[in-house]
Amino acid sequence: MRILLSYLFTINLVSAQFGKINVTVDDRLLRSSERQKIAQINNDISRFFSSNSWNDDYRDLNINLNISLIFQNSSQKGGLETFHAQILISDGLDIRFFDKSLQFNYNSGGTLYFDPVIFNPLGSLLAFYAHLSIAYYVDTYDFYGGNYNFDIAREIALRGVSSDFSKGWNNRMQLLKEIYDNKGLREARFAFYVATELFNNGKPDQSLEEYSIMMNGLEKVFRQFPTGRTLYFLNAHHQELANNLQILGQDKILEQLAIMDPAHKAIYLFKSNSR
Repeated sequence: MRILLSYLFTINLVSAQFGKINVTVDDRLLRSSERQKIAQINNDISRFFSSNSWNDDYRDLNINLNISLIFQNSSQKGGLETFHAQILISDGLDIRFFDKSLQFNYNSGGTLYFDPVIFNPLGSLLAFYAHLSIAYYVDTYDFYGGNYNFDIAREIALRGVSSDFSKGWNNRMQLLKEIYDNKGLREARFAFYVATELFNNGKPDQSLEEYSIMMNGLEKVFRQFPTGRTLYFLNAHHQELANNLQILGQDKILEQLAIMDPAHKAIYLFKSNSR
């Protein structure tokens, strides 16, 4: 059933991988002359995400991202002005990447680009997170479907580690490993989307099978992995989970979710007890 639904999802993928890219820049710690040099960076970053093709097999994902870039200072590195910054990338649901070790040079008169072979401090960093975001989404369309983009992100990180701008790249490599190796969460997220599709299409028995697979995946996470990203996922979908599982009469699953996600315990248990 999951393979069939994945195919149905895939045949509708035609065009835009990223939708609205909202970039905000905090440059309060920079000098006036430095602010002028990065005046166009928000437009350049937005254009960078929207104008590149990140996966030829999935073209209509339409991922909306909020990107906050916080500049800390600048310095001279190799005769070039190098900016130091932090970045927060979020889709408003369960994608959330915070990176506090950005180090890059930037030319407002040039073109922000990504070359898969030649490392570019800012372009490669943004491409790393673009591929990570695409992989996170494609994992919900196809079982382990994000592997292709995860692999590209890994290649970028390896080049970053060996580059002259290596700061932060070991941490990014570890982030990638934690997400890629967390099979429980990857399986749970995919099962959730399949279960919800089946539920909305009036197939409660098949939907419940997938919700059970989702719970198996979540149980793996809570036994073996840090739970931070799993809690992002539950925070994004707790209302829909509580509603659907209440209609399906799954009090036991709701009680398990209340233990895993105590921040929303009242919602899970209230839904369960309200029938």
